[in-house]
Amino acid sequence: MATVHIYTSKPEDVPMKKQENLDITIDQSCSWCFLDPDGVFGSPSALLGNGTYYKTIPSTTYGLFVPVKAGNVKFNAVPVGTDCTDKTLVPHTIIVTG
Repeated sequence: MATVHIYTSKPEDVPMKKQENLDITIDQSCSWCFLDPDGVFGSPSALLGNGTYYKTIPSTTYGLFVPVKAGNVKFNAVPVGTDCTDKTLVPHTIIVTG
C-alpha cells in the first residue's frame, strides 16, 4: 500500500486514494489544525490531533493514517501560538477519492 506524505514545513493540497496511507512529518514547529466533519479518517477522526507540535532532530513522523471513506479534509500547519479557526484551515485540503 502506497504512503502519501505531508510535511509541516511545506503543507500543500494532498490528493490520495482510499487505499493509500498518510503520514505527517513535523519538520517545522507548528500548530497543526484539521477539520474532518465527514469522518474521512473515522468518526471521531483518527488523524493527528489539533495542537502544537515541535520540530525534533530527527523529525518526528506520525501515522500511518488510513482513510475509511472518500471526501475532503481541511488542514494547515500554522505558526506556533496561532489558533485553529476556519480562516487558518482554508489553505489546504486532503482529497480522498474512491
